[in-house]
Amino acid sequence: MKSRSDQLVDELGRKIVTGQLGQGEILPKVEDLSELLQVSRTVVREALRGLSTLGLVKSNQRSGTVVLPRSEWRWWNIDVLTWVLEDENNRDFLLHLTEVRLGLEPTAVALAATRATEEDRMKIKDAFSRMEQSIGDSKAWAVADYDFHNVLVTASYNDLIISTIKTLQKALIVSREKTILAATEDKDSPYDSPTTEALERHRAIFEAVMNRDAALAHQKTMDLILRVKRILEQIYDNDTKNDK
Repeated sequence: MKSRSDQLVDELGRKIVTGQLGQGEILPKVEDLSELLQVSRTVVREALRGLSTLGLVKSNQRSGTVVLPRSEWRWWNIDVLTWVLEDENNRDFLLHLTEVRLGLEPTAVALAATRATEEDRMKIKDAFSRMEQSIGDSKAWAVADYDFHNVLVTASYNDLIISTIKTLQKALIVSREKTILAATEDKDSPYDSPTTEALERHRAIFEAVMNRDAALAHQKTMDLILRVKRILEQIYDNDTKNDK
């Protein structure tokens, strides 16, 4: 169970991320927040320190506690990512995540093609085999798909890429949980459903890695993610037109 200060971090953090508390806005004083929220001043101070750690606010004696611009936020923190993903006004955030993935994952897979050990290759083969067996089963496919991409990234043996992509995967999992219905109802959903077509896109990556063809592995991974990016751009473009 979260402490009261953690609950307050969650409450205020969501308001900042959703824009209810905007950039440059000065929060009420500690004593005012304490009275308004019916919590102790100690709880308020602990919560403000937590928000400061996340890069959401900055406190000083002269100007008080001010909301920082988005460029200062700790985007790879899972709480910040979760709050952003839950905000319907951040419709383009998944596109931004995909663009980061586009910059990292093809390189990781290309490295895996040359660096994967025999043990890694067995794990890659096992994950892909489970994808083959999960056609038509969304839950089994989701697990096998995650394992397939995860073992490829791990086999790159680049600690910086591995750490960054694993954090990114957590955000994509949160997002997938919120969009799984759209994935099954919309044939143009960017989320791969367990179909033969989706399997073949992954097979191209699998075969390139198993053949230790780094250039082809890079290209096929790039193709996979670019497909997601194109569909997301189309979805957001349609949403913008519908809002007018």
